[in-house]
Amino acid sequence: MKDIDVRGAGEVRLAVRVHDAPSAGAPGLLLLHGLASSRRIWDLMLPRLTRAFRVVTYDARGHGLSAKPASGYGFDTVIADALAVLRATRLRRALMVGHSWGASVALELAARHPRSIGGAVLVDGGLGALRDAMDWATVKEVLAPPRLAGMPVEEFRGSIRTFLGDEVEITPQIEDITLSLMRVDRRGRIRPHLSRANHFRILRAIWLRHPDEALASLSVPTLAVLARGGDQDAEAHKRGFAERARRSGAPIRVSWLEGIHDLPLQHPAALASRIERFSDGLVR
Repeated sequence: MKDIDVRGAGEVRLAVRVHDAPSAGAPGLLLLHGLASSRRIWDLMLPRLTRAFRVVTYDARGHGLSAKPASGYGFDTVIADALAVLRATRLRRALMVGHSWGASVALELAARHPRSIGGAVLVDGGLGALRDAMDWATVKEVLAPPRLAGMPVEEFRGSIRTFLGDEVEITPQIEDITLSLMRVDRRGRIRPHLSRANHFRILRAIWLRHPDEALASLSVPTLAVLARGGDQDAEAHKRGFAERARRSGAPIRVSWLEGIHDLPLQHPAALASRIERFSDGLVR
């Protein structure tokens, strides 16, 4: 494993982690996290995935250990960032896996640059159209990030269950992954790596995007793994997304996994297994 810096669009510094291939000729795997997350969300899956793949993760601009410019959060730019990581790490015809917002990035990249990857996996994201559900004023109100800046780190640690619910066991590793989303100052107070302003910039880009254009031009084999259970309204919306993908005629298959949105944390082994099986069926 090694950490490197890659220059993305506009020379923005991206913090990238490379897990070397387990054997010569092992396929490549690029993992993209979601909004207000980090590359650490994949940590529980890495012991299994690194047995079969050369795995690359990175913190998207504005997140984690990457640079945090005040602009460049539209899909054109974040796709250019992902392509820069693919080039710098020499991942050719890799499988790209994205979670949530990262799934939207993966789908857009697959549609626009099909020769750059061998396939895509969308983890509980990518197929929805936020504009169909609510206007921008409502998005800003409902999906605003919690105001956590200044909270004592131990208070935040104790509130992790509030964010993840009872479905995920709060182990020391889960605590460590969650704390990676924050900077801790010398007084023991936290501040999210992703600023509130940049959070809204990304939300705006998500709200403006509609997946129909990407689905219409998609030629890369794609698997969508959607979380099922809990909120019936959310599940109904996702079934609508799945039906949209089916009607589009795109080479996309939908698979369901019982669980919450953060499947990489709740079901790392089951999700890794879906990725492995899908990769085995790709022609590179």
